[in-house]
Amino acid sequence: MKSLSFAGIFVFMLLTIGATLAPSAFCAGPNWVELDDNMESTFFYDKNGTTKPQEGMVRVVTRVVYSEEGKAEALKVLSKYKGMDKLYESRYVHDLVCGERESRLLSAAHLAEDGTPLRSTDLSSVTELEAIPPETRMWYVLQEACGQ
Repeated sequence: MKSLSFAGIFVFMLLTIGATLAPSAFCAGPNWVELDDNMESTFFYDKNGTTKPQEGMVRVVTRVVYSEEGKAEALKVLSKYKGMDKLYESRYVHDLVCGERESRLLSAAHLAEDGTPLRSTDLSSVTELEAIPPETRMWYVLQEACGQ
């Protein structure tokens, strides 16, 4: 595995945060498609945020907007970080391998209701491709983004 310099990691984080939080200059803003809703959160994927980094792979941005119950659950994990009491939503960037029905989480960004970033994490160096179980939230994203 090739090591990235600090500058390389910094550039990757800026690109990841930009893809997660801001619309691209080359496309319309986010088009959040609701895929699931339960007592803890509502789950979306950005139909306009889909890219193809390589053949057979689709990169997607997903969004979880928390209810009060869901926020309380999320804060059990995130409360050790400063300012997380303002948590409203989380956005994730995943790579999907359509034919294999696998996904890999690349980054997570947690935001306040006004869109202010509270915490962003690059997970690309610590995650691997995993099978997507049927009838899960990522299964629904796979169906939409890959047309399966």
